[in-house]
Amino acid sequence: MVPTSASPSEPGLLVKHLHCSICMDEFTDPVTTACGHSFCKQCLVRSCNIGDRGCPLCNNHISRIPDVNIVLRDIVEQLKEKYTGAPGEVACDVCSDKKLKAKKSCLVCLASYCSVHLDNHLLTERLKGHKLIEPVENLDARACLKHGRPLELYSRERRACICVLCMEGQEEVVSTEDEWKKKRSELDNTRTELNENIAERITKTAEIEEAFRSCKDQLEDEWWDIDSVFNAVIAIVEEAQARARQPIEDRIQVLENEAKDLKYELKAEINKLGTAISELDDISVLEDHILFLQKYPSITDTGDIINWEEVNLDTSVSFGTIRKITTVMLEKVQQEMDKLTSIELRRIPKFSVDVKLDPDSAHQRLVLSEDRKEVKDGGENQKLPEVPERFDIFSSVVAQNTLSSGKSYWEVEVNNKTGWDIGLVRGGANRKGKLRLSPDNGYWVIVHYEEDKYAALTAPPVRIHLKDKPEKVGVFVDYEEDLVSFYDVKAESHIYSFTECSFKAELYPYFSPHVKQEEKNSEPLIICREIPVES
Repeated sequence: MVPTSASPSEPGLLVKHLHCSICMDEFTDPVTTACGHSFCKQCLVRSCNIGDRGCPLCNNHISRIPDVNIVLRDIVEQLKEKYTGAPGEVACDVCSDKKLKAKKSCLVCLASYCSVHLDNHLLTERLKGHKLIEPVENLDARACLKHGRPLELYSRERRACICVLCMEGQEEVVSTEDEWKKKRSELDNTRTELNENIAERITKTAEIEEAFRSCKDQLEDEWWDIDSVFNAVIAIVEEAQARARQPIEDRIQVLENEAKDLKYELKAEINKLGTAISELDDISVLEDHILFLQKYPSITDTGDIINWEEVNLDTSVSFGTIRKITTVMLEKVQQEMDKLTSIELRRIPKFSVDVKLDPDSAHQRLVLSEDRKEVKDGGENQKLPEVPERFDIFSSVVAQNTLSSGKSYWEVEVNNKTGWDIGLVRGGANRKGKLRLSPDNGYWVIVHYEEDKYAALTAPPVRIHLKDKPEKVGVFVDYEEDLVSFYDVKAESHIYSFTECSFKAELYPYFSPHVKQEEKNSEPLIICREIPVES
């Protein structure tokens, strides 16, 4: 709305009269009817086609569609050229009174021109080489503030736009247009590179999403496997609990019935004795000697009364032990818990380390393969340098790998050997003389001996009972959790775990192939070269 206080000469009052009352937009090819009303020519044609031929405002008859009102059209066109200050409009710098909208800006003149003054600029011979662009505001920002000249050059050394007077020495200077073309080319290359980066990141995002889904599916499978095991364990324990409590519940029921029967008999006798006392009270007042004597014998006859001093409630609870129930329960629970081993063996190969034997630690009887992945007893001592790291009595060897953090895993092929040691040794643990292998001395080791016996070398040693002879033993170490676990890889079963180990120093994988006896134990211990890892 134009304020009512505005003067008639202000453009706002004029503009509101230059709108078609049908389409409500500025006139396009305006026509004026005989009654004096003006409309867009096409608006009036459509109005006459859909109704009677009357003026849309006053309904006066229109005999024909008038020709375009040239004066009114020119006024509308001129007003379209007028600068209103709307966003995106740039005023002509030459217009002195009523400014028109600029059509072009000159980067040399640093001025903007409307259509009228642009014609003068284009027709002036000396101005024909000037660079014209779409109208822009603040052309002063394109002028040198020091010299007042246009910024038509670019200094590549200073990385800035300069004027001719700003040039210094032998610096590399080009026109702003040449630098613009170069930068546009670089911009295209940068855009291409950025698009490639975006594409790479989109691809990586898809890879991450796929990896997430795959891992999530694997974890959910493990979730249900673990849940299944523990639900089965709970069911086994609840069943054993019910079986262990059943004799107690049965005994309580029997005891309750016996106590109820005895209390019933006692209550009956109490009532009977009470009745007898009442009868005695009745005859005690009789003064008839004969009547008194006739009633007395029957009243005092209590021969059928039970002697309750010899009657007791049977409170014995001797109905056996629950040892068999608990033993069976533990066996079933262990069977279910063993199912978790397969989950562990899917996880831990990801922590595989490339274990190689340390020849400086090997006992003189031991022979190592060239790749230091195999060790066997050679049958006789070799001439080897005396070094502090070497075992001098036990036919043992350690790996050169130092384990001091995180998780580690390796596998050892034991094949048909009748004896071997596998485990860990703490750095600095004694390697000389007759060793006592135990956690207290820095050794966490399991041993196979006498063809079919196994033990964990704790203090004292603990026998390990295995259903089958392992062919490949997996060793898993979690340094932060103070844990060492041994697995039968082929059977996917757990052999033994040392917990709360208190490592407190670097660790080394430990091996002993034991001495060969009549060729029964001549095969080597072989550290597996490749361990398959599930994706």
